[in-house]
Amino acid sequence: MMAGSAAATFAVSSAAPVVLCPPIRRIATFHLNSLSDFLFSLPALHALREGFPGAHICAVLRPGLAALLEGSPLVNEILLRPKGGVSAQAALMARLTTHHFDIALAFSQSRQCSLLAFSTRAPVRLGYQGAKMDALLTHHIVCDGPFSMEAALDFVRALGCPARQYDYCGLVQPSPADAKTADALLEARGIGGEFLLAACAGVERAYDRRALGEWPAEQWIAALAELSPRWPIVLAGSRAMPAVAQVIGGQIHDFGGKTTLPILAALCGKAKLVLGADSGVLHLAAAMKTPVVGIYGPTDWQQTGPRGVSHRIVRHAVECSPCLLTKCKWQGADERKCLTQIAPTQVVQAARELIGI
Repeated sequence: MMAGSAAATFAVSSAAPVVLCPPIRRIATFHLNSLSDFLFSLPALHALREGFPGAHICAVLRPGLAALLEGSPLVNEILLRPKGGVSAQAALMARLTTHHFDIALAFSQSRQCSLLAFSTRAPVRLGYQGAKMDALLTHHIVCDGPFSMEAALDFVRALGCPARQYDYCGLVQPSPADAKTADALLEARGIGGEFLLAACAGVERAYDRRALGEWPAEQWIAALAELSPRWPIVLAGSRAMPAVAQVIGGQIHDFGGKTTLPILAALCGKAKLVLGADSGVLHLAAAMKTPVVGIYGPTDWQQTGPRGVSHRIVRHAVECSPCLLTKCKWQGADERKCLTQIAPTQVVQAARELIGI
């Protein structure tokens, strides 16, 4: 286990311990929807591949994440999980039933994933205690806290697989074509040398529970304005960022909404440094072995911070952080004070420490 990381409380709760009947030929894994949670599950997939080298591993996940596993040695098959309730899952459930899986792992606590795991009819269906419809599972992992890399590894430990990699570094591998496209995007903007990448797409979102952990736009602008005279800065994420790009101008290049996940991974791998709030892009950069500066407020950096690369965590210590809430309990000037009171100079200094100037 990584030094300084917060481990999940691990136990298997069931009528009987996990007993496997070899040979294990087919394994299904059911993944969470967010990019960061998906990346947290990759070391568990790696442990499954090593623990059951001859098994056919099938990953069931949302279409938006599937491209990151295409061509990966971690899995043999990818099945796409559609949005919607039980009726929307019917065709997938019927297909899973015909695969004759020996093990089903539900990393997600959702009702849909419990149903899908049940539809495999696998003798071992392992998921979280307290997950929705967890009675459909045969064995349960007890986990204290949010989903994390350590919690995912506890799943495979319960199956007797030793965990030899405790980070996601090297487990995302963009194709040569994706790398070439990333190079072409940079060349089109005249970026031929070192550059920084900032993952701040959340500033363009109306304040809601998903934006709770985002650093305010005015702080981003101040920090990037100080860094941009020295390095070109690429803005990357799921949407364009005019609130940042148009104010600073100069060496700010907005790639938001213009890349696929594999191309974004390739861009992260080419960057000298990536800056971002707790987000999937931050973890994607770390998976690509790029140093990162992580800005953390309501989330717990010890459980969901970057793994395996040089990094700096920037946070403002207040009594309520990390709260893990979806809505700030404060109002007015104190609202989201764990983030609004992080000064741009703190982020700039962290970046400079990692870059070495």
